[in-house]
Amino acid sequence: MRVLAALLVFYPFLLLIAAASDFDCGQRKVNTIFLVHHGREAKEGHWPWHAAILHRYQSTFSYTCGGSIIDRNTILTAAHCLVTPNGFIAVDRLSVQVGRTRLYVGDGRSRSYEPDRFIIHPQFEHDEVHDDIALIKLATDIEFTDFIQPVCLWNRGIDESELVGQVGSIVGFGLSETDEVSDYLREAQIPVVSFATCVESNRETFGQKLTKQMYCAGSRDGVSACNGDSGGGMFFEFDNAWYVRGLVSFTPSRKGVAKCDPYEYTVYTDVAKYLEWIQQGHNQTQRMLTSPIGSLAKSNPKLTLLNLDICGFNSYPFRKESAKPMFLNYPWIAMVEYANGRARETRTLCHAVLISEWYLLTAAHCVSGPSDKHKLLGVRLGDYDLSTTTDCVELEGQRRCAPPLQIIRVDKIIVHEQYNTPKYANDIALLKLRDRAMIDQDNIKPVCLPVTKKLRETQPNAYVLAGWSKGSTLLSRSTPTHQNRDKCRQQYLEQKITLAGDGGQICAFQKSEVGAPCNFSASAAPLQVVQNIEGSDRYVLQGLLSLGSSRCTSDLPEVYTNVNAYMDWILGKLESMEEPSFDERLVFT
Repeated sequence: MRVLAALLVFYPFLLLIAAASDFDCGQRKVNTIFLVHHGREAKEGHWPWHAAILHRYQSTFSYTCGGSIIDRNTILTAAHCLVTPNGFIAVDRLSVQVGRTRLYVGDGRSRSYEPDRFIIHPQFEHDEVHDDIALIKLATDIEFTDFIQPVCLWNRGIDESELVGQVGSIVGFGLSETDEVSDYLREAQIPVVSFATCVESNRETFGQKLTKQMYCAGSRDGVSACNGDSGGGMFFEFDNAWYVRGLVSFTPSRKGVAKCDPYEYTVYTDVAKYLEWIQQGHNQTQRMLTSPIGSLAKSNPKLTLLNLDICGFNSYPFRKESAKPMFLNYPWIAMVEYANGRARETRTLCHAVLISEWYLLTAAHCVSGPSDKHKLLGVRLGDYDLSTTTDCVELEGQRRCAPPLQIIRVDKIIVHEQYNTPKYANDIALLKLRDRAMIDQDNIKPVCLPVTKKLRETQPNAYVLAGWSKGSTLLSRSTPTHQNRDKCRQQYLEQKITLAGDGGQICAFQKSEVGAPCNFSASAAPLQVVQNIEGSDRYVLQGLLSLGSSRCTSDLPEVYTNVNAYMDWILGKLESMEEPSFDERLVFT
């Protein structure tokens, strides 16, 4: 093992390396004699608490980090192990494997587990190195065997000075002497050094970044933690039991190369300083990434119908909106399909927005009243380019293709009872699907609704408007700014249109650039805003495009139905759904 680190570089000079009561901890169940020298291969069963953390890229899982089993359903790791270049990784894109001593060769001793949620330390920041600690809560309990066991949490005091000079063991599948991820689990013994020794060795890095919640270790002889060992533990044995004291966090990188320097010290997150936080994590009171507003369901049972755990997921939380790819970024936007005579009409006549696996919101004027020309058939979910059967794009140097889109018939149209009373008011409707939308696909997810008072009271200066423009086949976006309601009403009065003054509408405007194409969004295009919901940035639906000027150079704002004002109506109409029999299902394209 040359070094035990994940390729997560947040600074040019830093390389982030990416107690139970009902069972024994820190016990080896397999007895063998071994020696460690310059990172030798680990013996089977000697580190039964070590976990391998894998990230999924498209259809392939790749090894990323290490972790430690601390109870039947919890993995302790570094927070940066849950970060990708685009933000925190989605729960369904991570896998935890335990009981492995070979990375690429499986055997009957290893097991794979899926996460239920992530608990990130609330002070961790993706571009910093402090508070680099997280818990992965698993969806099912781990089955303990001789080769799969929990490690003990440190309980021998928090004074790091007492640790100096002691030798701990590090384990991982990180880069070896050949700069390749090791197929074999490797281990090494590393001494802990003092703060002063660490800082003196590299003031530029350690002088700026070390805190009292960290400690340094290493021998600066080519044996250390490296790329791929992030989150793995540093273990100490006392009284025939093994304890985890540190988590591999970061080390200076080699000059000009995003790889660890094995002749530098490695910094570890000091687990002893976070025991209270870890215990709170067991009680599920910290920052959870999968159910940021799930506790609200206790106050209103209807909220359980809204898929709050996955709504509005922001794939690129650290990018400006204009820098985010359009592809797969707004998977809740759907197109309403109509029949035109005997043919299916697929032009972008109206949008709809998925709010749950059974319901969509749209504008009432898109679905109300008889029409000989256009009869609503269903909704098209998961589309990006209306002119292609399969959507594929070149994204960040890789060709990515979306899963199949879904075309689902509408079972029931629920138009607001006061639609068009007064004229143009209450322009909102619900579409209840005949079949469940498959929201486990990357291109089909629900948006969040403003279900809390805080979300509804937030007044953004600008919005994100996404959808298809009339006559265009590609999904596009713009960023209109909020307009004063009274001024907007006055502007429409000058056009002999009276807008309701009850807060049921939002005015927003985006001035067309001189010489730019004149694009009009199709009806019911969603007006969104990114809001922080208990530590997770999510897209929250604000409005549905209702009316606007037909002139490209007009200074008239567009008017949107204000979703905030209709939350009681929306929740009141939602019904619990039962799955239809298989032979009643539509065939998805």
